[in-house]
Amino acid sequence: MKGLFLFFLVLSISMLSGCAEGFWKQHASDQSRATVVFYPTDANTILSCLTERRKMTHKEFGREYRTASKQATKGERAASLRLICLSLHDHASYKQFKSGMKTLAAYMKVHPDDAASLQGIYQLMQRIDKEKIKKWNQGSKSSDEKEELEAENTDLQERNEMLEQNASQDQVRIQELQKQIEQLKNIENIIKNRER
Repeated sequence: MKGLFLFFLVLSISMLSGCAEGFWKQHASDQSRATVVFYPTDANTILSCLTERRKMTHKEFGREYRTASKQATKGERAASLRLICLSLHDHASYKQFKSGMKTLAAYMKVHPDDAASLQGIYQLMQRIDKEKIKKWNQGSKSSDEKEELEAENTDLQERNEMLEQNASQDQVRIQELQKQIEQLKNIENIIKNRER
């Protein structure tokens, strides 16, 4: 009994002094840790692929795109996802981008269970496509306006040259008329001098 009392006394003192606090916290934290299991979706695979390949050179991109394209035609799941990823890369041409969109649409039909996670990426690709087309149309419109302004500028330059030629011809005629006036004045002076 004395031993039990002594044990509780030591335990109480250690709890009041804070010595046992670390033990209880460590024990409590061990119990509260949960294990998280992560299963990557196809969307995660595409986005992480894009992040990993962000600093690729043009040459590396070309080589990897050709490889993924060949493997994707064989129906390899990972290659299809990699091809979609590469079609979103900065080095991808518009044709490659459109091919990636088609591959993604076909992939979602073949794998309907994964379509929900990929729908967001597909919508983003559609939006990017619309923006590219819009930008091209604006560029085309600007190009047309530029051509019209250049044609108008050419017309104005031609008119300006004609006016300058007319002005120089008028200047020559004015000089000729002034000479004739001078000659007439001289003739008039000669006639006046003879009459005197």
